[in-house]
Amino acid sequence: MSMEWETVIGLEVHVQLSTESKLFSSAPTQFGA
Repeated sequence: MSMEWETVIGLEVHVQLSTESKLFSSAPTQFGA
């Protein structure tokens, strides 16, 4: 159970950071896609 929650949290954070970095840097969405 703990491992599953950690995985979900990790994905959530990764997606948020990736989206924010793209928005703030105005870089093309294809970067790292």
